[in-house]
Amino acid sequence: MNLTGGWHWHWRAWRSQERWAPAAAQISDWLLAQAMPRQELVLIGASAGWMLPTPWLSQFEAVHAWDIDPLAAPLFRWRHGQALQKSATHLHWHTGDGFAALKTCLLERPEAFYWFDNVLGQLRFTGQDVPSVEQQLRRIQKQMRSVAWGSVHDRMSGPCSPLSALPLAQQGVAPMAIESPQAQNWLHEMGAISPCLDHLTEHVLPQGTQVQHTAWDFKPGYAHWLEMGWCPANT
Repeated sequence: MNLTGGWHWHWRAWRSQERWAPAAAQISDWLLAQAMPRQELVLIGASAGWMLPTPWLSQFEAVHAWDIDPLAAPLFRWRHGQALQKSATHLHWHTGDGFAALKTCLLERPEAFYWFDNVLGQLRFTGQDVPSVEQQLRRIQKQMRSVAWGSVHDRMSGPCSPLSALPLAQQGVAPMAIESPQAQNWLHEMGAISPCLDHLTEHVLPQGTQVQHTAWDFKPGYAHWLEMGWCPANT
């Protein structure tokens, strides 16, 4: 089951744009404030780019987007295509498994910036057991050492009390253990109600990476804790 693809997902995303707008704005503000390379972007798990800011995408000279969902390409172009054309950003779409293509991409585009768009937290839904997912995430982090890369991903998700307003984005340093006072205070601000689902992404980003935490009001009574961060190439 693909939780972030197919007509049902895109219908939910389109219908939820107003609800998701505050979280999308926090993601946009953070991305646009970063100083990552802006020549070429390799986007893994692009979907339709429902939570991606068009102005950020338009800063790149070329975007190579990967998603396994055949509906993603036309919807991504519908959302971002006109602006990308106006900014002369060349969009290259690949319908397929971005993880499988990653090794080749890294060899062919070592100077690109790689962005995992809310996809690493979904690996625990691929039918693998927890140790296998954790091993895959460690392998991805090791694989990315030679390039500039980053990710936005789910840390936790679960039921929450009604949010009168989205909490302000919180800055931190990876990794943030769920048991730490900072994490517990953040979950309290989100109105999280135990038990929460652990997306196994605590150690996705290298230790010491500056990160932003954003609450995503996913649907009434249910929220996601998003973490985002990036790091330069380790040369």
